[in-house]
Amino acid sequence: MNINNKITIVIVLYNSSNLIFDCLKSLTQFNIIIVDNGKNLNILNELKHKKNIKIISQNKNLGYGCGINFAFKYIETDFFLVLNPDIVIEESSILKLLDTALNNQNCAIAAPLNIPDADSFGILPEKRSLYEKNKNEFYKIKNINKLKPDGEICVDVTKGCTMLINSKYFKEVDFFTEKYFLFWEEIDLCRKFLKKKLAIIVNPNSIVHHNQGSSGKTNLKNFFIRSYHNELSPLHYFEVKKNSLYLYKNMFKYLFRTLSYLLILNLKGSLKNLSKFLANIKYIIKLKKK
Repeated sequence: MNINNKITIVIVLYNSSNLIFDCLKSLTQFNIIIVDNGKNLNILNELKHKKNIKIISQNKNLGYGCGINFAFKYIETDFFLVLNPDIVIEESSILKLLDTALNNQNCAIAAPLNIPDADSFGILPEKRSLYEKNKNEFYKIKNINKLKPDGEICVDVTKGCTMLINSKYFKEVDFFTEKYFLFWEEIDLCRKFLKKKLAIIVNPNSIVHHNQGSSGKTNLKNFFIRSYHNELSPLHYFEVKKNSLYLYKNMFKYLFRTLSYLLILNLKGSLKNLSKFLANIKYIIKLKKK
């Protein structure tokens, strides 16, 4: 079997670290699409002559899920493997994921175990109260009744750093929801698949190594941006109503971080983030709670 006829690899880069080169070392046999979301010039200059790598750019950072949706326009294979640039995965583990996807007709996502972050899957946080109660633990909540005879595990949610996605099913659920700029886009995708009675399956024999949090260059500005979206995305997911205490609490967190931009970073960038903040709040208060 020619694996290139089955799998395309997609990696989204934004201000990425040199760990991308470790990621690519074991992927020389695969066709790879790299989505340039910005600030990767030195890395791209080193990669642009690689025959198995196609570099595409939207000329603007529209977010992680939007970047993958953009790459999907160039995918012609039955499956595509989404990787964070700080992932190291061997070809054998990719083949195991492919076996899982091919042997389970309703498999929308085949996922590995992440090392050292082995607790990388769990229940779907449908209720905000459940998520809030287990905010730091919800990926660790397992349903052991879903263990399959072959050792594979049907789960509600898997982390988005490594996912083998069925292209047909991805199209059927209208791709990643693009209101999620960063974080929670994979949880929303899992929810859409489950609503269609499709499966998310973890193959524990497929192992990846994740240098978690190292895919982008770390600085104060990136820290605040990530924190901002880490608070915003759950509001999108739970469609928080305007009189919710949860909404007001998170609005305060947004405002604090935006003011931190003003004090610590630069005025122009801070005002832009403040404008985005106000636009998001205006959007959120129109939503109805499920």
